[in-house]
Order: sequence, then structure tokens, then C-alpha cells
Amino acid sequence: MSSLISINDEAKSLLQAVPYFRALDDRALADVAEEVVPRRYQAGELIFLEGEPDAGLHLVTEGLCKVYRLSEEGREHILANLRPGDSCNEVPVVDGGPNPANFAALEDSTVWIISAEALHRLRRKHPALNDMIIKNLAMRCRQLVQRVYNLSFLSVTGRLAAFLLQQSKEQSELNRQRWTQDEIAAHLGTVREMVARAFRELQQAGLIAFDRHRIEIVDRAGLEALI
Repeated sequence: MSSLISINDEAKSLLQAVPYFRALDDRALADVAEEVVPRRYQAGELIFLEGEPDAGLHLVTEGLCKVYRLSEEGREHILANLRPGDSCNEVPVVDGGPNPANFAALEDSTVWIISAEALHRLRRKHPALNDMIIKNLAMRCRQLVQRVYNLSFLSVTGRLAAFLLQQSKEQSELNRQRWTQDEIAAHLGTVREMVARAFRELQQAGLIAFDRHRIEIVDRAGLEALI
């Protein structure tokens, strides 16, 4: 079950670490801190549902969460994994519509919530917030255009190559227990069997290698050539 937690005097410094609020001065940060409602969620817990009334701006400060949608048949398509510093649900906060996707915790997580009403007050008082919201929405738009391109023009093998490159920016390997084929399929908009086939193609081409616990990137340039 989710639980409320108190926010203390350290909130201001924590907010400064969130890209959304990095440009705000101390006075504005103090105002934001007064509006934040921190909650803890257990792994697997649903945070909000697609189609429900606006749940407010959500900021992940600890743990790992996912934004996803479900098909009519119940197949999951993961739109994004959110880590500390990431945010979601800006669209309904701006346009007043319902939540556009589902949001759930993948690990035990702490999420800071700012209601639409609170954010409207803050935006009127501190116009710099409007610039940050516009920049975040523009970034989301670019990501959406890239996702549409990948789904429209790349094969599943190409999409898998792009996914592996994206997820292995900081190290040349992925944890196979963390990234199961079902989980990857949900990110790529396909099914597990197609992901398994794509993995075999990349392995046979000498671009990746497996052991029991890792997927190792052997030829990054070769993966880049596929996309």
C-alpha cells in the first residue's frame, strides 16, 4: 500500500536535483516544497490509471517506475521507465484532460506529487516553471517522434539494437534478470517470440554475447549500423 511521508527542510536541496526545478530561486523552491506530497509505493503497486481524472505531476525521487498502456487484449506496451529525477503526467496538468497512460512502481519507490491546482498556482507565481514545462513537453514530443519512427521503419531486430544501445549508455552490458524478454517486448511493442528471434540474429552476427546473467554489447558500431 502507498503511504504518505513527511517533507522536511531538506526538500529544497532535493528539489534542486530535479531538472524540473533546477532554474528556480530559493524562494520559488520553498513555495514548491510546500505543495509537494511525497508518497512511497511498493514494487508492483499501481500509482494511477489511464483515463482517470488528472492525478497531477509525478516526480520519481527514489526507485524505478514505469509508464505504460494496455491493448484491448491486455498486452502491455511500456512507454518509459522513470528513475530519480524523471517526471510524468505533464499533459493532463496542462490541458485538463485525463491521465494518458498508466503508472506503476517497478521497485519500492518514492514519488513526489504536485496536484494540477497546486501547479497552476505555482505557474502563476513563478513563470519560470512554464518554461520548464514547455521544455519537458518538447522533449516528450521528440521522444514520441523517435518512437513512431522506430515502430514504423525499423524491424524488431533494429528496435532491439536501439533499445540495447539506449539502455547500455553507461556500461556495455545489461542484467538479464532485470531485463527479461517479456519486459523488452513490452518496450518494443512486440511479443516475446519476436524478441527471442531478434536476439539470436544479433548474437549470430557477433554484435552481442550472453552468459547466465548478462547481455554484453560486443560491437556497438555494428548495432548502430542497424538503426
